[in-house]
Amino acid sequence: MRFPIKTLFILFSLNITSSADILTDKMYSFVGIQASYTNYDSETAPTIGFKYGKQTDTWRTALSYNYAQNTDNTYQSFIMQVDAGVLTELFKDIPIKPYLGFSFGVMEQRNSANEISKDRGLVYGINTGLNYVLNNSLDVDLGYRYMDSNKLRYIEDRGDISLSLHYYFD
Repeated sequence: MRFPIKTLFILFSLNITSSADILTDKMYSFVGIQASYTNYDSETAPTIGFKYGKQTDTWRTALSYNYAQNTDNTYQSFIMQVDAGVLTELFKDIPIKPYLGFSFGVMEQRNSANEISKDRGLVYGINTGLNYVLNNSLDVDLGYRYMDSNKLRYIEDRGDISLSLHYYFD
């Protein structure tokens, strides 16, 4: 699965650089809180996260810190997520906004079962979801993110199903 994700990442990056709207659209800042159910290879853990980002009518970029813990493992990650609205003309008059994007960042796993071990590495992947606009200041986001890594020793991939609440200011 490594090749298709890298290919999608490159194609999406080319799309961003060729878009002139990103320079002319009004930017909105937001902060948010995120709750996720995360699958780390064969282990699962509930995850809590905090976000800060900027958004235009088309593009959204967010930085997030996520923390998860199960019986023996603690997981932390710092991830940048870039996404764009899809089917925007179809959904322009309703509050539901679908999106598609990519993510990359760093993740750390600590295992305290027998001997404390630490594993840290880069992760990258794709994300998709639905954003529901409540009003001009709040939205709710239901999303899925799949991330892969070739730098972590014990984890090859992770998948997140997340629910976020964003507050917009500026």
